[in-house]
Amino acid sequence: GPLGSDPAQIVLTIPETEYIYGPLNRSFRKHLPNVPVSRSLPVTIDKLTFHYGDYEQLDMDQLMSNQLYHANSYIYRKAIIRKHYLSHTIHSYVVKNRESILNRAFLESFNIDVDYAEFLDDALDENWELRQELESKEKWWILKPSMSDKGQGIRIFKTIEQLQAIFDSFEEDETDDEDTETNTNKVATSQLRHFIVQEYLHNPLLLSEAHGRKFHIRCYVTCSGDLQVFVYDRMLALFAPNKFVPPTEEYDVLDIEQLACHLTNTCLQTDDDIKSNSVIEFDALKDIPSHRREEIRTQIHEAVSELFKAAVNVDRLNFRPLKNSLETFGFDFLVDSDYQVKLLEVNAFPDFKQTGDDLKNLIDELFDDVVSICVRPMFNLPPLHHQHSKFVEVLKLKSNDW
Repeated sequence: GPLGSDPAQIVLTIPETEYIYGPLNRSFRKHLPNVPVSRSLPVTIDKLTFHYGDYEQLDMDQLMSNQLYHANSYIYRKAIIRKHYLSHTIHSYVVKNRESILNRAFLESFNIDVDYAEFLDDALDENWELRQELESKEKWWILKPSMSDKGQGIRIFKTIEQLQAIFDSFEEDETDDEDTETNTNKVATSQLRHFIVQEYLHNPLLLSEAHGRKFHIRCYVTCSGDLQVFVYDRMLALFAPNKFVPPTEEYDVLDIEQLACHLTNTCLQTDDDIKSNSVIEFDALKDIPSHRREEIRTQIHEAVSELFKAAVNVDRLNFRPLKNSLETFGFDFLVDSDYQVKLLEVNAFPDFKQTGDDLKNLIDELFDDVVSICVRPMFNLPPLHHQHSKFVEVLKLKSNDW
């Protein structure tokens, strides 16, 4: 029956110092006032439990076997959150679904495995399509280590010679590591192996109000059960620190300084002044006409919906929705000068802190929606959609649909 007398509990194990602790706690109190919140997971879970914690704190065995235990993460979701799996998921899906928006909303990506710089040539022999692309010298490309986050080791290049120079420089970094502390853009070769080579967007949308700096859109997406997908429509625009300068033939691929105008990762920005005007709510951008904003939003809804269809259809092993889980991901999109959206990547356990203090209410409202719309039903209570909710359902599958 509905909760009131039934024993149930919320377990919140993220540290109190974490950015999202407050918003979560307030949402629990507001939408599940009768359910006690405890700070540690009991050994035996014998009553209805919703556990919100870091991935390592969750009990994955219970999540698989105990229907009373609910948590804020799926177990298997590599198909979308690992860069080389993501491109495989999309690629396999669009082959069969030619008309899918993913066909045009994902920049062409190749996976390459390089253990040591001297083996780059062999790696390109194994990836003949990529070798052909690079030999044509028609496009610029961006190199990303598949596993590293926070923008480390990202480089842009055009030719095989430049790519070779980049790999050589990674190995020099490795041997000369006295100053690793100061240089955050170095890559430990231990992380090197899987790389993504992705087409570099040559015509990003540039806004004069942001002094021509490149930006990407961060969009929070919450998946619930098996499977509802919600896009949170209050999105962020994250800007590069410097004005965008298209790479030219003179571009020095090893000059980290020159990289700054191409990277919209706020974690790479150390200067507080730059950081503070690097994150703006998407709807507050004045230079994008409102009908264009709606077009962008519609494309994002469609791309998100299609990606989860792709994930459940293509790779059952690496994306498995669970009835008793929910999870919020950070999706990153670029927009080109024709207002076309391109999916860059999907982040699990995104860093909500990058939203910054001015937009803290955006995160408060996000968690309010997560709890009222996705957590309440776990406790057999109806979801509460408040009037101005920015939570938009973009996909609903029944478990027998996949």
